[in-house]
Amino acid sequence: MFKRYTNKYARWIRILAFVITIVGFIVGLYIWFDDLNDNFLHFLTSVFYSIIPSIFLLGFAEVIEILYRIHLRLEFTAEDKILFDESSESE
Repeated sequence: MFKRYTNKYARWIRILAFVITIVGFIVGLYIWFDDLNDNFLHFLTSVFYSIIPSIFLLGFAEVIEILYRIHLRLEFTAEDKILFDESSESE
């Protein structure tokens, strides 16, 4: 994982993933402590169902960041090179 994201969308998706995990854990604790009779499985289910989407969102943020860095690198190298000959376009 990148230590610092340069793309704002990747940053927001990463924050959203952490918020989903924290909210899922808090909801699981609430369910567990609301009625202590056999609700530990509900706690685990709530935590599990919040961690799995968070993992996917973190992966999605990584893909966005990788593609953004590739775009920046290609944009930087394309400034010095002419992609098409202007003489071949006129013919």
